Amino acid sequence: MRDVLALLEPASPLSQQQRARVAADLLALSPDDALMTRALLQTLLPGIIGVARRLRWGQGSGDDPGCFLADLITATYELIVEWGGQDRPYAAPDLLNALRCRMRRRLSPKNAYRTESFDTLEQVDNQATGIIDEDPTESLEARILAAKDTLDPVGAAAFYGREVLGMTYRELAAQTGISPKRLAAASREVARRICE
Repeated sequence: MRDVLALLEPASPLSQQQRARVAADLLALSPDDALMTRALLQTLLPGIIGVARRLRWGQGSGDDPGCFLADLITATYELIVEWGGQDRPYAAPDLLNALRCRMRRRLSPKNAYRTESFDTLEQVDNQATGIIDEDPTESLEARILAAKDTLDPVGAAAFYGREVLGMTYRELAAQTGISPKRLAAASREVARRICE
């Protein structure tokens, strides 16, 4: 295992593409061998530290940085187990990006009632009823719901998913079937109208 880890170091004789292929192979083999899972997890540790820095070590979550790092490592292990056996050419960056998105959502205080998917603003309205404050100036989701009749439903749903639920445009695109570029443009237009 030490040899595999040495090959994945930036100073190894392998090119970046070859190192990416080794990480992809580790992910593909991880369901069959626990050492492959461990090797991939150990390889990702510098990237996990980078994710922790980007998320400011869980600032505001109430956890100390050590607990937050433990949560990140556990979440990475869960992702490796969940994605094990898949052939992903960019396994390491994909895993780290998914980790960052999951932890960002966990840190968001507004995710007490996180939805798995939504297609229209009406579904957002049905799920948010009774949860939002009565004063529409207090919360972003209340402002979206107050203006829903004048907003583009695609843009409103994208804006809600991005700003309230903390989802990426790629995640939203996977759920709605609309391109991330179109979702981003529609969301920007809603943001401009909501925040005027």
